[in-house]
Amino acid sequence: MLENRLYKRSNFRKLFSRKYKLTKTIEHMMIDSIDIQENDRILEIGIGNGTVFKSITKKLEKGSLKSIDPSKRKVSQISRANRKNMGNGEVFHGYPEDIPFDDRTFNKVFSLHTVQSCTDIRLALREIYRVLQIDGRFYISIDTNTGEKGKTYIQLLQDQHFRDISVIRRDSCLCIVAVK
Repeated sequence: MLENRLYKRSNFRKLFSRKYKLTKTIEHMMIDSIDIQENDRILEIGIGNGTVFKSITKKLEKGSLKSIDPSKRKVSQISRANRKNMGNGEVFHGYPEDIPFDDRTFNKVFSLHTVQSCTDIRLALREIYRVLQIDGRFYISIDTNTGEKGKTYIQLLQDQHFRDISVIRRDSCLCIVAVK
């Protein structure tokens, strides 16, 4: 019985460790891909646990980072936790299908798994296209272990008039970059 519990516990640790490493790989890949400049105006769709938010706000001097998340609770938690370190960042309650910002507000938009889980991905991509300025870039990460296909997202991006679509692959992660 004790051996059985220890076996389950060690498997859980291995699974958690793999998942954690994958998450960190995706985060680093996304931050590297975005190539943050000091005056960028960036929109993050889905704030997650706030680690990417913190990393990006540290790099922005004149620019800004706005994050939207569908969870009011998560928005208030992240805002409270980062009150002193918000810098040029702000967190808002919002949905990818109805982004609460004006047209052509951002030069970069990115999403770590959030757009894939929204109710209407076509509407979300249309909204992202709307808030991007001309020649702005959209970055989306996909974990190919979940069965999601990069080709499907590339086709959806093309349907929404994105251009110059490129794919960066690292391990089982894809980062798709598209230009408005």
